[in-house]
Amino acid sequence: MTHFQLHGPAHTGHTPVSDIFLDEYMPAANGEYVKVYLYLLRCLKSDMQELSISLIADKFDHTESDVQRALKYWEKMHLLKLEYDESKALTGICLTENEAKAANPETDAPLVPEGSSESSPFTSVSPLSQDEAKQLLFICEQYLGKTLSSTEVSRIMYFHDTLGFSADLIEYLVEYCVSKQHKSLRYIESVALGWHKSGYTTVSQAKQQTSTYSKAYFSILKAFGISGRNPVEGEIVYMNKWMKEWGFSQELIAEACSRTMTAIHQPSFEYADRILGRWKERGVVRLSDLEALDQQHQAAKNHSEEVQAKKAAPSSRFHNFRERSYNFQELEKQLINH
Repeated sequence: MTHFQLHGPAHTGHTPVSDIFLDEYMPAANGEYVKVYLYLLRCLKSDMQELSISLIADKFDHTESDVQRALKYWEKMHLLKLEYDESKALTGICLTENEAKAANPETDAPLVPEGSSESSPFTSVSPLSQDEAKQLLFICEQYLGKTLSSTEVSRIMYFHDTLGFSADLIEYLVEYCVSKQHKSLRYIESVALGWHKSGYTTVSQAKQQTSTYSKAYFSILKAFGISGRNPVEGEIVYMNKWMKEWGFSQELIAEACSRTMTAIHQPSFEYADRILGRWKERGVVRLSDLEALDQQHQAAKNHSEEVQAKKAAPSSRFHNFRERSYNFQELEKQLINH
C-alpha cells in the first residue's frame, strides 16, 4: 500500500468548505468526486494526514480507479495538485483552491477540465442539466435491468465529465455492450476507454467501428473453431490488443490461431497471444515474414535434435563387464564324465 502526504492550509475545530467550491465547482461535478474532495478537506484538518488511494476507496466502497479518477478531475479543475516520485508513485496531494480561482477568474464561465477545447480530439460537451442526467441514468437502468448504485452512477457520469461523451454516445455505449450480453460496468468502462482512445466523439463513429470490429471478433472465433456465441470480455481484451495495439492483420491472427490448434488441439487465447508476442518482437508484419522465421526455427530444432541424439547414443550393454574366455571342449568332457 503506497501512502501519500496531504498538505494545505491548516484548520481546526471544523471542516471549512469555501463558497467558491459550493457555488462554482460542486454543482457541475460528479457527486462521488465531491465526496472524495470533501473527505480530503476533512482529513486535512484532522491528525490523519497520511493517506492512500486504497484507504479512500475503502471509506466510500469505491474502487481505486474511482478514487484516481476523482483526484485527476479535481487536479484538472486546479483544486489540488498531485505529487509523484521518480517511479511515478503518488507521494502527496496539495490542495490549491486559491490557484484554481486564479486560473478561472471569470466566475460566470463554465468550469471544464484543463485541456478540453474545441481543438482537442476529445472535445468537452455541454454540462448535463439535472433533468438530462436523470433521463440518461434512467435509460441506463432500463438497459442494465437494475437500479444503479452510487458507484455505478459515478462511472457513467465519468464518461461524460472526463471522457467528454455526449448523452447520446453514452446511451449507445450501454446499448451496444448489453447487446453483446455484457452488463458489467467494468466491461462497459473498458469499452468506453477504448472509444476515447480511438477518438470517437459521435454515435455514427462508434457504430461504424463497432461494426468493423464485431466482424473481426467473430472471424477470430471462427479461426479457433468457436461458433454460436459472442466473445467474452477477456477474449475481447486479447483481440483488441492484437488488432489495435499490435496492428496485426486478420491473416496473421488467423495463422496464430491455426498454429495454436495444431500445437495443443484446443482454442487458447493465452497460447495465441504468446505466438503473436514473439512475432511482434521479431518484426513480423505479414505472412511472408513467417517463412524466414519458420526456417530459422526448424534449423534450430534440427540442431537441437542432433545434439540430443549424440548424447543419447547407445553403448554396449556388457561394456562394464570383464570378458571371459572358456575352453568349450574341456567343459564338454567334464559334463560327459560327470
